[in-house]
Amino acid sequence: MLRLLLAAGLTGLILLFASAVPLESSGNIKAFGPGEQLNFVLKWAGLPVADAVLTVEESADSEGEDIYRIVTIAKSRSVVDSLYRVRSRYESHINPEDGLPVKYIAHSNEKGRIKNRVYLFDQENNFVRRMEKGKEGNTTSEVFEIPESTYDTISSLYVMRNKESKVGESLPLNVFTNRKNYELVIDVLQEEEITVSAGSFSTIKVQPKLKSDGEHKSKGELFIWVTNDERHIPVLMKSKVKVGTFTVELVRYSDGKGTVYGEQIDD
Repeated sequence: MLRLLLAAGLTGLILLFASAVPLESSGNIKAFGPGEQLNFVLKWAGLPVADAVLTVEESADSEGEDIYRIVTIAKSRSVVDSLYRVRSRYESHINPEDGLPVKYIAHSNEKGRIKNRVYLFDQENNFVRRMEKGKEGNTTSEVFEIPESTYDTISSLYVMRNKESKVGESLPLNVFTNRKNYELVIDVLQEEEITVSAGSFSTIKVQPKLKSDGEHKSKGELFIWVTNDERHIPVLMKSKVKVGTFTVELVRYSDGKGTVYGEQIDD
């Protein structure tokens, strides 16, 4: 059961990274920038079982063009490592002007099962190349068509943080993951005041729903709270799935420029 819980919980954590509020664009990226860091804890029945850290770094692509590199590191805590050890790293390389991804790197290690994948996005020609390294060192390559303006799971969070939000809207976003194109539909539900480890916040509650081939693919209810300000910081996620209810809670936020919420995190 613990294996299923952690798999569901960390998958939900990735969905959190794909689920801020998509509304009318406000132009160039303003809600975040290099130096920002988000720290989350995954809890089940009130017990902390895993952590995730998201950072934004300034970098350049292979042609020397400026990009933002968003790095996500997720790992299980020692209390569950003996049963289901998770050490995973994900990177999304995005255009700092519009937030569209040019490259996505996924390295997952779940109980010794290692997967390495790279996605190269060609937004101009609407395709993505997916490459995966096999157990014997061989690499497979596949090409998939994608709709205009398609995001990976991480870049979708960050670009949507740059949008304005309005209660009562239901809005779509194109996401490519697991060899498939999805329409991520966001229902913007209501404003709420909530308190998490990082502090008390005025938030907007949203509900993301994945659709593929016109059908909803939800495996449980998922609700997310993002701050009701220009940063749209995701501070809380609650989800109920077959293995139980889990939460993902913001522990600390830093914009790299002096604004900090929450306590110092030990290395």
